[in-house]
Amino acid sequence: MKKSLSILLCIIFLSGMILAQDGRPQYKISNERAGVYIGDIIIELFPYVAPLHVANFDSLVSISFYDSTAWHRVVPNFVIQGGDPNSKNGPRNTWGEGDSTQRTVPAEFSKVSHRKGIIGAARDTDINSATSQFYINTVNNTGLDGRYTAYGIVIEGMEVVHDIENSPRDNNDNPLEKIEMFITKIGVNESIPEIPGLLQPDDNAVGFMPGSSLVWSYVEDAVLTFLEIARDSSFSEIVFADSFAVTSGNTSAQFPNVELGNVKYFWRVRSNNGVKFSDYSAVRRFTSSIKSPELIAPENTSTNISTSPLLEWSPVEGAVSYRLQIAHTLPSFTESRIVFDESGITEPQKQVENLAADTRHYWRVLGEAEEYNGPYSNTWLFTTEQATSVNDDSQKPDDFFLFQNYPNPFNPESIIKIQIAERTYTVLKIFDITGREIQTLINKQLEPGVYEINFDASNLTSGIYYYRLETDAYSQTRKMILLK
Repeated sequence: MKKSLSILLCIIFLSGMILAQDGRPQYKISNERAGVYIGDIIIELFPYVAPLHVANFDSLVSISFYDSTAWHRVVPNFVIQGGDPNSKNGPRNTWGEGDSTQRTVPAEFSKVSHRKGIIGAARDTDINSATSQFYINTVNNTGLDGRYTAYGIVIEGMEVVHDIENSPRDNNDNPLEKIEMFITKIGVNESIPEIPGLLQPDDNAVGFMPGSSLVWSYVEDAVLTFLEIARDSSFSEIVFADSFAVTSGNTSAQFPNVELGNVKYFWRVRSNNGVKFSDYSAVRRFTSSIKSPELIAPENTSTNISTSPLLEWSPVEGAVSYRLQIAHTLPSFTESRIVFDESGITEPQKQVENLAADTRHYWRVLGEAEEYNGPYSNTWLFTTEQATSVNDDSQKPDDFFLFQNYPNPFNPESIIKIQIAERTYTVLKIFDITGREIQTLINKQLEPGVYEINFDASNLTSGIYYYRLETDAYSQTRKMILLK
């Protein structure tokens, strides 16, 4: 216990020394294959991002620990890995197993992405088991992000890294010819990263919604960007702050806690190169979108609603008009399902005419501001009243009749039309090809007339189905085809 504490205190002390350098420490890794020099790899480490790992690496270099250790694992299109003391003079089958007496370094996960050239700490299943072994990513390995500690980057010599990566190797990914490394410290990079430029949204933009992105420019010598969003231009009331990996292009981020209702926000970013911060960018302002309406009537899941209902919702501050959409059968507002879509409604209500009877209808509303549309409300459901006679002839039908459904084949809805000659108890049912009853569409007394009933087969599979009409005086069955 005392030994572990003393080791940790030593690492913390060394990390303070590294940070005091106020720059990225630089190291030269000279490489020899079977005793023949093949080139140098120049690396820089990130004391701000992973101070304990940088301190550990620096302390090992200072005692020439790495000299004559091998690159014992080379995996094309992934990594090269080395730094195991067993690879100095131990048997090859122990290379990579490490020395149990080595001090371990706690994980220091960050948002730094494992892109090509990034250096990371090798470990076993215990996230806090890193020792001297490290790897260099030979490609972008974002799958390692947040799982392994990234603490440096190759600044020169990636051609040497790829030479090592492509070495002939055995089934354990160990190069057939030993490739030794010799590491020396060569200086400190005290450069300051550039300031990112703000790209989107434009300054004084309006209508910012959840899901909208903030975008800023790529800074080549940075590994992280820090974003701040505040309610005031002096950033004394910060409501969101986070870091984001710098990869190979512009960076975007979302503001998950944006408050709707014309709320003003200010944002800025600054970059970090692993130790030093740039100055803050210029400050931009954006205003959140108006709120979404709250639906009032008919209440959600209401049934037996008129086919010409009055839909009502709450007024929205900042909205000059509204857009109402109604879809039938499923809460999918695609072109094929939308039965009503109107913009420019100036009052928080709308009388809709001639909806299909005995049908589920889903509806939603958004507010329209002068320059943009706000977000849609929640989606509510109502079901219209049962089918009523659509026969306009004052004379009742002469006979009973079951018409062929239309369309046929269909997907997933079809209209079944029936003709009733006199007041009678009427049953209309759906059966599958085996004769098993699937659904009852009508089971009640009907007055004389012609009726159209919507049949929704969304939950059924493709195939042949039958529908049968039965009254006291009439029975008829027809075939229909569901084709999805």
